[in-house]
Amino acid sequence: MLEVPGAVAVCFDAPVVELFETRAAAVHPSLGRLGPDLLDPAFDATEAHRRLREPSRATTEIAVAIVDQRALAGIGNVYKSEVLWVERVSPFSLVRDVADEALERLIATARRLLVANAAPSRGHERVTTAGDRRAPGPLYVYGRTGRRCRRCGTAIRSTRQGTDLPRITYWCPTCQGAADR
Repeated sequence: MLEVPGAVAVCFDAPVVELFETRAAAVHPSLGRLGPDLLDPAFDATEAHRRLREPSRATTEIAVAIVDQRALAGIGNVYKSEVLWVERVSPFSLVRDVADEALERLIATARRLLVANAAPSRGHERVTTAGDRRAPGPLYVYGRTGRRCRRCGTAIRSTRQGTDLPRITYWCPTCQGAADR
């Protein structure tokens, strides 16, 4: 945890942490390639959509594409699974097969959930189910393998997804579509 006047930064299991001045971001070798930041007040959803639609991502599974920080910055593993469940999008759909309207909803929902959880009044627990009386817990699918889907009752499944940095994806095979996994 890093604490400075007016802000506290909490990070879990970061392999590398690098600190620098804001003015250095534009010339930083990694940060200069990051996509639009979902928490930035000036977030550019059109640019995030354009980056997700780049030809190099056409045959990438949507769950892998939305955690690619070069497309849009901020979605991690928890929000990946939660956002895809909320929008009823199969994590195994190829980016090219996701309709533009669905992609726009994914981006908007990710931003809404991240902004809500970043609010100073929030605690440290991630909550994607706020205000949903069907959901007694803080999350819809993440970490709930084998438990009942909060929407349809089907058992939540999980699998590793991605090749460079495989991550566990949680999904409902009824609400979001089955996969041969």
